[in-house]
Amino acid sequence: MVGVVRSFVSDIKHIAIVLDLLYKLTAYHHFKEEIPTVAQVLDLIDLTGLTMEDLRSRVAVLPGQTAIIYTTINLDRAGVSYVPAEALSFVAAVANRPIVISTETFLGRGAVGGFLVTPQAVGQDAARLALRILNGEDASKVAASVSSANKPIFDWRQLQRWNIKESALPPESEVRFRELTVWQQYRWQIVAIFATLLLQAGLISWLIYEHRRRNRAEMLVRSSMAELTHMNRLATAGELSASIAHEVNQPITGMVLKAGAALRWLPEDMPNGEKIRALLTDIVSAGQRAGEIVAGVRTMFKKDTNERVPVDINKLILTVLEIVRIDCEKSGIEIHADLADEVPPVSGDNVQLQQVILNLVMNAIEAMHSTQPRILRIETRQSGPGTVRVSVGDTGVGIDPSNAERVFDRLFTTKSHGMGMGLAICRSIIENHNGRIWVTPGPANVGSVFHFELPMKVDQASARALAA
Repeated sequence: MVGVVRSFVSDIKHIAIVLDLLYKLTAYHHFKEEIPTVAQVLDLIDLTGLTMEDLRSRVAVLPGQTAIIYTTINLDRAGVSYVPAEALSFVAAVANRPIVISTETFLGRGAVGGFLVTPQAVGQDAARLALRILNGEDASKVAASVSSANKPIFDWRQLQRWNIKESALPPESEVRFRELTVWQQYRWQIVAIFATLLLQAGLISWLIYEHRRRNRAEMLVRSSMAELTHMNRLATAGELSASIAHEVNQPITGMVLKAGAALRWLPEDMPNGEKIRALLTDIVSAGQRAGEIVAGVRTMFKKDTNERVPVDINKLILTVLEIVRIDCEKSGIEIHADLADEVPPVSGDNVQLQQVILNLVMNAIEAMHSTQPRILRIETRQSGPGTVRVSVGDTGVGIDPSNAERVFDRLFTTKSHGMGMGLAICRSIIENHNGRIWVTPGPANVGSVFHFELPMKVDQASARALAA
């Protein structure tokens, strides 16, 4: 017990002994021989055989560099009997120095601990000896042995109270009543919380990424739509300028021809002939100037450069569908794309063909605003040895068969807010690509299907083979 005290009170000078009178304690008779040895190196404070009141007052004012050794108190000097473990609690409640004990059953009553006799080990040793005797062994021949019942056991709470480090305890010490850390108590809850936070952080990061990606996609779509809308306006202006030029050029040409004829027929000797000739000359010049202006306007809006490159029509359709995807989602339109594999490329202008497909798709979307179900169908097929067909169908209100040809005319429209130029532009572009465009009723006369065919791109090797 003194060795235990020295392990955690390095500058120990005093030992206070608390127990019943030794002559009453058979189990502690050996203290009589051991106390004088200890007294040679340490100052012993004898607190045996006191009343509980005196004992409590003495242990409350012990000097520094002191430890208390407690064995047992069954009966104090006043004749009051105690349960030894309860008596330890009374002493520990007021003691100002750490208490060392020798019995496991006292642990948890306010003492630090020590080399404790464990009842279980004592019982096991006794049982082994009893079995040897019961098995016929002579008790007088059973050799005495050191019991293995003593183990260094300590109370974690008292270690904290007296600021005793666990590293100062004897080797292989057992520390009981240890308060679990937050991690030890709530390990799985903490793991679950962190996992949830990580998952939430991952989801939030993914949502932010998706939001930004969607914004970029919408910006790209808006940019593409703005560009195609601008091109549509240019194409509309070109069609209108061509139509106006055709209509205006005729009277201008007639005016110029008639003024020229009047100049030729005007007699040389006619009164005021010079003035009339000057006026007619001005008319001819003005007419020619007007014709040049009309031709210039038409040339300004003419977009076709006659450059033809191989165009992947399926890729072009997928690009358009990506552009209108958000509009379709908002309108509740299903997209059924049946694009044939390995469709050969066509020869054409990539931007103009994209404009045609976008016009047909937007017309289909507008045609389904007041109908259900809303299904947009796009198909590609190789319709002949040298042609590719694209079909854009809807489940809208459809087109009157009597208007099937007129829908491609300039300024003809069935929409209340339309200009009648979209399909005219489509036909102009397709025909300029040596193709054709037409419309048919949808399946079961539901909606309409617009078709156009374009010639496939013929490579130079094939062209030489055909020429041969």
